[in-house]
Amino acid sequence: MTVGAGLVVLLVATAGGVDDLQPRLALEQGIFDFGTVERGVPVDHTFHLPNRGSAELRVDHVKSSCGCTVAVVSEREIPPGGEARVSVTLDTARLGGRTTKTVSVYTNDPDSPVVPLTLTGQVAADLIVTPSPLYFGHVRRGDGSHHEVTVTPGRPGAHYAVERVEDTSRPIHARVEPRSDGPGQRVVVELDPEMPLGRFNETLTLHTTSPREPVMTLAVLGSVEGDLIVLPPQVAFGVTRGGAAPERDLYIRNRGARPVVVTRVLVPEDIATYTLRPVQDGLEYRLTLRLRGGLPPGKVEAAVEIFTDHPDEGHLVVPLYAIVRDGSRRG
Repeated sequence: MTVGAGLVVLLVATAGGVDDLQPRLALEQGIFDFGTVERGVPVDHTFHLPNRGSAELRVDHVKSSCGCTVAVVSEREIPPGGEARVSVTLDTARLGGRTTKTVSVYTNDPDSPVVPLTLTGQVAADLIVTPSPLYFGHVRRGDGSHHEVTVTPGRPGAHYAVERVEDTSRPIHARVEPRSDGPGQRVVVELDPEMPLGRFNETLTLHTTSPREPVMTLAVLGSVEGDLIVLPPQVAFGVTRGGAAPERDLYIRNRGARPVVVTRVLVPEDIATYTLRPVQDGLEYRLTLRLRGGLPPGKVEAAVEIFTDHPDEGHLVVPLYAIVRDGSRRG
């Protein structure tokens, strides 16, 4: 072999070695079955995140599937051969029956960028309310809307029931009725047609015959929309490298009879730029957002503000999210 050929082989081998330097999350147990617990008893468990790769493993952030789950990470940067721990606590105060909750861990492992950690088990209770909380989703103002939840016995042979429902919030009304398709009851929840625009988070109080839980609460969530809607309702750039400048489109649509003009758009200048174009004057506009290149690594949380000449919907706010990673390759 000549000297030149040997140098080429050495360079190729070196380059291949650099490319192989990457983290590897080798999760051994991603699901923990906690068996059966009484409602109100917290569940604690620690998951282990070993790094079996040849580069540093970074935990960008941890996201819970609901507010009843809290996760704490012991370390954000895990060297090769090291290990981090994620301590998860599940609050069962508002749960009942078979329960499965997930915590998502976001890392820089190219093969496992998102890893789920799951707690599952049975939460024993006298009465089980399904679904809880109650999500109305997006409701058009003036249409009115109603949903229902079922209340069923949570223990064999038990005959507890809801005696009455207390709705202290004026825009929400509820009544309890017997079920015709099975044991238990149903609670019918209705929204006032004149409910104000925007998101709502109300609470219903259920008075029961259970000596353990004479009073239960039910959260009612949703969003009331008017003539204008923005799709998608948030700008999510996902995970991006610091040197990249990805784009996302928002569509501002008018469902009313009166034409609407978008008069102004405010975007944080240090985070993104934008272009606004009419798709159909007065009815639909396309707002293209471009994330700026060179942003520092970390989580980005901001808001896009849209101003219109609509008399009731002159100011719309859209959340903006992104996770920026270092664009350089580590050697």
